Amino acid sequence: MNTAEKIIQINDLKVFLKGVWWLERRIDDRLAGQQGRLVGSAVFSPDGAGLHYSEKGQLVIGDHDGPAHPTYFYSFPQAARAAVAFSDGRAFHELDLSQGRWACNHFCDPDSYVGDFTVLSPDSGPLTCQ
Repeated sequence: MNTAEKIIQINDLKVFLKGVWWLERRIDDRLAGQQGRLVGSAVFSPDGAGLHYSEKGQLVIGDHDGPAHPTYFYSFPQAARAAVAFSDGRAFHELDLSQGRWACNHFCDPDSYVGDFTVLSPDSGPLTCQ
């Protein structure tokens, strides 16, 4: 089975995202010539008409090994689309999983953020909190 056959389309992104997720992010610091990763959890919780996103994880890169707690806000101009903003309100990127896959870029000189999102299973969504 090829990857295209496994991709799941998401029509209601807010409902799909809401809850607790396991998180693993790869970091490629090209300036310092090092790679790192962040492992932890991400929580999407209701905040007005949108969702507040909060990560809690362990960041390991170079000589650094410590906690990380970034937060973002997701607003939903359409059911299958989100506008993601930094905690201070600046635009970060869009997210549209209506086709089950999304790639995005955010340039913040001198940094560049690249995201690639793919939904491979209808039950790969939020984890249940207990």
